[in-house]
Amino acid sequence: MQKHIRENGNIIYGDLSKQINLKYEFKGKNNIIFFAGGSRNVNIIFRGSNGVVFIGENSRTNGSIDVPSNGLCYIGYNSSFNGTSFRVFEAKNIIVGNDCMFSWTIWISTCDHHLIMDCNTNNRVNYSKSVYIGDHVWCGQDIGVTKGIFVASGSIIGAKSMLTRNCLSNTVNAGNPIKEVKNNIFWLNECVHNWDENKTKIYDKVDSDQFKYTYNQNEFLSPKAIEEKLDSLNTAQEKLEFVYDAIYCNKNKNRFAYFK
Repeated sequence: MQKHIRENGNIIYGDLSKQINLKYEFKGKNNIIFFAGGSRNVNIIFRGSNGVVFIGENSRTNGSIDVPSNGLCYIGYNSSFNGTSFRVFEAKNIIVGNDCMFSWTIWISTCDHHLIMDCNTNNRVNYSKSVYIGDHVWCGQDIGVTKGIFVASGSIIGAKSMLTRNCLSNTVNAGNPIKEVKNNIFWLNECVHNWDENKTKIYDKVDSDQFKYTYNQNEFLSPKAIEEKLDSLNTAQEKLEFVYDAIYCNKNKNRFAYFK
């Protein structure tokens, strides 16, 4: 793995010749970018220090990844984003799995951006929370993903939805606020834009179990457990090594599958 050292202890791992239209800016120190393979249109800004961005091979991240101090953004392989804003704020994490497909004008945020306080106690009531999105998740156009959300593998999120609750595997979810509208479904990446009647007929039935998920407690990568481990780590390098071993090297189909 190639290692490229920049000023103030900032590091890039990976083959930079395989990154197409790469943009990045380090404003702080001891930040890390990790490229597992080639990528397209990655645009990262580290506003502070000790942040991590992990980009899986063959992922396209049109949009921006904004990481102030101590945040982590993980994107798996074969995922595409056609205009997504990743807002990894207040030292939290955004983790997205493999083979995800995000449409246009989507934002994912770990915070509410401003403080909300209780009038009786003067205590803060809106602490920031990390976002976890599983494998093979399809998000339609104009979606907002709010703090603390877990979207399980195989989910579909309808256009113009506001993600304010968790979504289960093999379900369709839509609305503002979002709700489950259909279950026991799976979706395919094939695009129908240029299909004629004959091509449409071919896909009347697809005999495949590839995207049918199953929950198994022993296989499940719990977002809560991942979060607790990341919170216990002090450096960007430690966090990188953990997500590499625990998430990137985990090839289990059902690792982020979850049902009621």
